[in-house]
Amino acid sequence: MTKRHRIVGALCACMLGLVATSCATNTYNSTGEWQQPRTRDVPFQTVLVVTIVPDTNARRTFEQTVAREISDGSARGIAAYTSGGQKAPDLTRDTVIAMAESSGADSVLVTVIRDQASQVDIGQEEAYVHLGPTTKVVQSKDSSFTRALTTNYAIEVVPGSPVIKADAVLESSLYEAATGYKLVYRATTQGQFELAADDFIEGIANGFALTLVKRLRSDQVVR
Repeated sequence: MTKRHRIVGALCACMLGLVATSCATNTYNSTGEWQQPRTRDVPFQTVLVVTIVPDTNARRTFEQTVAREISDGSARGIAAYTSGGQKAPDLTRDTVIAMAESSGADSVLVTVIRDQASQVDIGQEEAYVHLGPTTKVVQSKDSSFTRALTTNYAIEVVPGSPVIKADAVLESSLYEAATGYKLVYRATTQGQFELAADDFIEGIANGFALTLVKRLRSDQVVR
C-alpha cells in the first residue's frame, strides 16, 4: 500500500466515523397493569385496534402493525382503520362498539396520545470523501485571476439539516366486550425519537406499535 493510499484510507475512516455519529437512536419502553381482577382464564382472542392520533398515516401504520403482530400469535388483531374507515375524530363509542360487534371482537384496544414534547435542532454536518483526480477552479476576490487546483481526492461537506427531537407518551386502554366494554387493562408506552427531513412518521409509529404488543404478550393480554 502506498503512502497516498494510507492517507486516503485514514481520511475515509475518519469521515465514515463522522457520518456514523449522526445516526439517531430511537428508544421505546412500555409498562402495563390490569385495572381490575381478570374475569377470564385465557388471553383475549380477537382484538379490535383503535387509535386516536391526528396524523392519518401514523394511525394507519400503528393500527396495522399492532393488528399484524397480534395475529402472528394465537389471537387475531383487527385494524379499525381498514375495518370501518372512519377518520379518527369521527370515531365515537357507538361506532367503535358497532365495529367490535360486527367483527366478533372480544375486546377493544384504544390508543391515544397522553403527552408529547418536541424541539428542532440542526443535525450534524456530514463529510464525504471523493477519490480520484479532482480539479477545482478558484477565483480571486477581485476577479483579477483564476487558478486550477488538482488533487487526488476531495472532501465534500454537507451542512446539517433540521432534526426534530421528540418525546411522546401513548396510553392504550383495553375494554372487554363480555363486561359491557369495561376497562380491564391499560398500558403506557413512552418513546424518545428523532425525525430528520428524509424520515417518515410511519417508522416512529411502527416502533411504538411493536413495543406495545411485546408488553401485551408479556402481561398475557394476548398470546
